[in-house]
Amino acid sequence: MREEKERVEIRMPKTILEKLEQYQKENGIPTRTAAILELLRKGLEK
Repeated sequence: MREEKERVEIRMPKTILEKLEQYQKENGIPTRTAAILELLRKGLEK
């Protein structure tokens, strides 16, 4: 069963976006959204 998803729009400083894109590239993550979700999940696990 798929979890229901909701659209969220965020704004962030360019420097953070660049770090996010670097993380995405280094980890072979296909989309920016997937990279954000991964980082959020990791942060919430703590």
